[in-house]
Amino acid sequence: MKKILLITLLLFQLSIYAQENSKWNLGIEYSIDNLSIENGQYNDYLVTQGNINGYGIEFDRNNFTLGLNSQFFINNKISFSTGLLYSNKDFTGTFNCATCEPTSFPTYSPEIIKQRFLVIPASIDYNFQLGNLKPTLKAGFKNNIEMENDLKEQSKGYFLETFFGVLINYEILETWNIGVGYNYQTALTDLYKTDEYNLRTNSFYLQINYRIK
Repeated sequence: MKKILLITLLLFQLSIYAQENSKWNLGIEYSIDNLSIENGQYNDYLVTQGNINGYGIEFDRNNFTLGLNSQFFINNKISFSTGLLYSNKDFTGTFNCATCEPTSFPTYSPEIIKQRFLVIPASIDYNFQLGNLKPTLKAGFKNNIEMENDLKEQSKGYFLETFFGVLINYEILETWNIGVGYNYQTALTDLYKTDEYNLRTNSFYLQINYRIK
């Protein structure tokens, strides 16, 4: 985690000092997130006790990410993006006690498991110009810092994702643009101490940006 934060800080400092006549985009973004996990044989199961007790998982909540973003143009083609986002990664979980005595298996009802994060992304962007359309290819990392988790005792409190995607902006005024994009995200580290939690996310998002000259 420290290495990733150091790299993020260095990239940010390099972008600031790259040129005096640089330009910034500041804006807001909102994404709808489609979550899934890959845990080998048990893709819909999260171990939280011992080697087998845990939750059957169903990502049926309205998962989303909302927050502020900024983009710094090193030149006309290359830019650096970061932001401060709030992400809802809740799921419906049904606890399973596989080690309970067969004669006294308890019955558990589905419950909402809250997972809320402060997300700090950092990406390098390659920008195109096609008239008023501005397609952008993006690749980078997302630092997920836990704010709330109903499974806090089993959680490490942080996990790291890498992502790549595409954003298509449309210039509506000289200093304003609106864009739609898609990101694919995959976890590089595990959130939980008790099991692998290889989270995969398909995000479709909307951005509104203001360019500061």
